Amino acid sequence: MTQATPQQRLRWLLGDVLISTPGLRALALVSTDGLPLVAVDEHCPVEELATFVAGINGLASGLTHLLQLGRLKRTVVTLDEGTIILMAVDRTACLAAYTSPDCDLSVVAFQMARLVDQAGHVLTAHVRTEVQEAIR
Repeated sequence: MTQATPQQRLRWLLGDVLISTPGLRALALVSTDGLPLVAVDEHCPVEELATFVAGINGLASGLTHLLQLGRLKRTVVTLDEGTIILMAVDRTACLAAYTSPDCDLSVVAFQMARLVDQAGHVLTAHVRTEVQEAIR
């Protein structure tokens, strides 16, 4: 029996959160420098999302540093047709969620925080290494 790769295990973890959270449309793990790592919705424009996350995180992190407010934890972007929630995993990765307009954002934020707390240690290093090796 073949063992699952770290990227496959993360896809399953993210997929479980996506399926069990009403109103959650897409969930992705992206690097803060714009590299898409794992996405669990095939309709999610993960390349563009990773670029967006890098830009928003850079601006928000710069602002928190300028104002001496500590480390950036979460960024919320409210749109007409939904909400984008970005949650820092560490300094190199971010969990990004896209929701429907009627979604309970507290449930999404709770699920994302739980995922980061319980699996944050595996959400970055192995996947980033695996993705970079696949690109080469």
